[in-house]
Amino acid sequence: MFSKILLSFVLTTSAFASYERAEKNYGKGTISLSGYRTTIIELVNGGYHFSAIPWMKDFLVKNRSTIDKDLEYAFDEIITVAGVKPFESLPVNILARSKSGNIQYILAKRHFQKNENKSALSLLEKISSDHPAYPFVANMKGAVHANLGNTSEAMIQFKDCIRFSERNQSRAKSPSKVKQLEINADYCRAGLARSAYGGKDFKQAELFYLDIQKESFVWPDILLEEAWTSYYIKNYNRTLGKLVSYKAPVFDFIFKPEIEVLKALTYLKMCLYDDARSTADQFQDELFNKSKELRSFLNSRGKNYKYFYNLIADFESGKKLPISILDPLMKSISKEGAYMEMKAALSDAIREYNGLRKKQRSGFRNNLMTNIKAVLDDYRTTIGSYVRASLVSKYAELYDAFEGMSYIKLEILAQKKEKLYQAATPSENKKRGDVKNIDRNDKQYFWNFNGEFWADELGDYVFALRSEC
Repeated sequence: MFSKILLSFVLTTSAFASYERAEKNYGKGTISLSGYRTTIIELVNGGYHFSAIPWMKDFLVKNRSTIDKDLEYAFDEIITVAGVKPFESLPVNILARSKSGNIQYILAKRHFQKNENKSALSLLEKISSDHPAYPFVANMKGAVHANLGNTSEAMIQFKDCIRFSERNQSRAKSPSKVKQLEINADYCRAGLARSAYGGKDFKQAELFYLDIQKESFVWPDILLEEAWTSYYIKNYNRTLGKLVSYKAPVFDFIFKPEIEVLKALTYLKMCLYDDARSTADQFQDELFNKSKELRSFLNSRGKNYKYFYNLIADFESGKKLPISILDPLMKSISKEGAYMEMKAALSDAIREYNGLRKKQRSGFRNNLMTNIKAVLDDYRTTIGSYVRASLVSKYAELYDAFEGMSYIKLEILAQKKEKLYQAATPSENKKRGDVKNIDRNDKQYFWNFNGEFWADELGDYVFALRSEC
């Protein structure tokens, strides 16, 4: 216990000394580039990452040479704590001046988001494998190559991403950094599966998906991708089994209309027309009017990002939302990795702000307060923008799902009509489920589903329906 207290005292003293040195270096007048550099480094050493952001951005705007090693390290620490979003708003011509690996990554991300894959790749190739951000660089390189159709190269990059993510975990200095690397590695495992899937090697994709553990942050989303993989292998009973896992209470935050579309489509492929029609009808009955409400709501609020920030804040504090469909949508958004990362950064920034308020009043302290208030406003605006964009995206998913369900209903009628004209003799065997209808390997076993979901069984359910085609 004494050693912990002593360590805490040493760290606190060190942080205080860094703050004092930063204040002394800052001075009272106009600060020079070299002064910015030293002040930023001292602030980061003292744990004032968010307060340093505006000055770091200002330095990037004014500086025209390569960032030195010490400042590069401080910049990496800021990004580790605050993320890349505070710097993504800088103009491309400003970012392009720097040869920093972090800056190259931010620029590449911007090109990637615009689907400018070759431009993104040329920037990523400049970042060395010993850079702290390299595991994330390799992830993006894999995604770029996948977009370009270079499946084999994409897989090489995703494997590199996994290897460097696992290696860097042992060197990480904070639990949050370790968690980031763990999640990054799992996204790259998913990248391997997606690359195989994109190359229509569905059997290989199925094997890659199995490398992602159920405890992983990314696994709930991966389950739907696994279901599509089983669908294209024509293992429809396993597709339905994957999808039924989403009914488990632990997945109540998942809002994916595509789940119901795939479910109806799978029933259609098995010529189980009543099941397909029932799925489509239930989906329409539950969500059609609510989707129209969502559209009107989004149109009425425009791009008022402050409103959308307050909306998710109200949801998390248990307040009633304007329309009922917002509750499952907000629950879904609140569990997304990007949102959780921004929320965590905002919480850390608020803690830093509260710590600064306790400092003795001075010109330096007042400037830092101005800095961090601007950062807090930016985070709230960014979160509000993200929430609105997510809601728009979810409305688009609903719209696509309704279109898909309409197609399925028409196809049901067409296929029923065809069977009627063929005067098919109905089967005498009315038994719908039988284990003989299940494809399995030596590592897969049977057990009865009694209506309860168990964590270790999620994702392993399989139906035993006989196709009526």
